Amino acid sequence: MPNCVNCGAPMKADTASGTLVCTHCGSIEPQPANIGHIEIGGTSETACPLCAVALARGRLDGRPLLLCQRCQGMLIAMADFVSVIEAARAREDQRGVVLPRQQQPGDREIRCPTCARPMLNHAYGGPGNLMIDSCEDCQVNWLDSGELRRIARA
Repeated sequence: MPNCVNCGAPMKADTASGTLVCTHCGSIEPQPANIGHIEIGGTSETACPLCAVALARGRLDGRPLLLCQRCQGMLIAMADFVSVIEAARAREDQRGVVLPRQQQPGDREIRCPTCARPMLNHAYGGPGNLMIDSCEDCQVNWLDSGELRRIARA
């Protein structure tokens, strides 16, 4: 279970509301909408490019990634990207309809959490019909909340 982004105390799942509730300060966060069980193993030195909070170190079936516990975005090394997607697909039970993407190339610019240069916002070449952000210099990809599931279901 993740820790609270406000006070650092353990969060408890409230299955009725689909949220995580802090056992100390009472903060409520949306439950992760990611595939499978992402094991959280502490925080990293890297900040979320959207929320500016420290990304948590995580693993999906042993594959490393960094996860924002606030917005549920993920930073995945390009070297691990395919194996993370394969792990997500192995956990995904149903195939979903591929919806039209909401973004177009260049609709937004986010900074690489590693080097602070603008990330390339581009159409993902695999299934899912979505946009991802990449930093070729740092060899990382950023997926927004739900995008890993969208790739896995496509």
